[in-house]
Amino acid sequence: MTLLIDTNAVAAQDRVEFWAKSSCDAYHPLHIGTDSNDRFWARMWADHLGPIGVYRITAGPNTMRRTPRDIAAGDPECLHLSLLLRGRLHGAQQHRATTLDPGDITSYDTSQPAIFRADAPFDLLVLRLPKATLGKHAGKVSRLTAVTIPGNAGLPRLAARFFCEAANGLADGSIANGDTGLAEHVIDLVRRLYVDLDATRVPRPRSTAELLIHAQAYIEARLGDPALNPEELARACFISTRYLHRVFEAEGLRVCDFIRSARLDRCRRDLIDPAFGDQPISAIASRWGLPSAPHFSRLFRQAYGCSPREFRRDACRAAGSNGAVESGATLPPARWPLEVGEPWWPVRALPPGRNGSS
Repeated sequence: MTLLIDTNAVAAQDRVEFWAKSSCDAYHPLHIGTDSNDRFWARMWADHLGPIGVYRITAGPNTMRRTPRDIAAGDPECLHLSLLLRGRLHGAQQHRATTLDPGDITSYDTSQPAIFRADAPFDLLVLRLPKATLGKHAGKVSRLTAVTIPGNAGLPRLAARFFCEAANGLADGSIANGDTGLAEHVIDLVRRLYVDLDATRVPRPRSTAELLIHAQAYIEARLGDPALNPEELARACFISTRYLHRVFEAEGLRVCDFIRSARLDRCRRDLIDPAFGDQPISAIASRWGLPSAPHFSRLFRQAYGCSPREFRRDACRAAGSNGAVESGATLPPARWPLEVGEPWWPVRALPPGRNGSS
């Protein structure tokens, strides 16, 4: 597998933006956020097995959001099957939420808004299957995304081993990219994983973490609606408004503050994006659910210490003046062959011929 993206190639303060843009080019349009911009790191390896894209992603804590606007910007119309190797991962799509531990499997549909969050470093193997390859099963699988398939026993455990060995074979060259026979076996195995899942038995989010990620995914999907409010959000999560506030408070958040911050962050991103350089500030604010220009300007100044106009002007002046690339942050070692649940530390000697690039 080829090392496709390595954030160590850029300065620390640029790594989140670099990862987001590079992931868009290699993967599909999305947004990345993190609370530790200066300490963020990530790597992506990629290969293909017939029509299947095979990716390995290791990264520090971050949140990946795929919004309706991202979907409009580019949709490969694929199912992404994710096998967590290390760490913990929360995800949500279409009113369903999942929490993955090492060995667990889930999926998401690139044609629907989704959100995934990791609060600690994680290591993930992703198979990208064009929905057309799933045939008559595509609809059912798409209705069962963001559902945890436990990997501790039975077929899921065997499937996880099979997927890891396929990725290992691509990494060391023992499996050819054009092995369509093996690709068909992978596709059949994915179908089998979902044959016995019943959408009517999929549990609603229960834990605080699941409820929070569910609520945040709904907010992302409706961020441009000025009428979005806690009452509507609570109904979408099948809980009371009072309990919704408790869920956010457990994370040190307030619902309305979270919605407002998310809107301001999207506005901030658009104000520094050259693609929107000719758009009026009022149009950008309205697109993200803030139609009142004076109200938006007041909120923006409170959040960023300057007016939207000043922010855009200063960003334009600073464009192109990047700092020197810093020495690389300490990253967890790239472990090959892939194994489920193996800790990153301490470093173990790698088997001969196994490394992080092709």
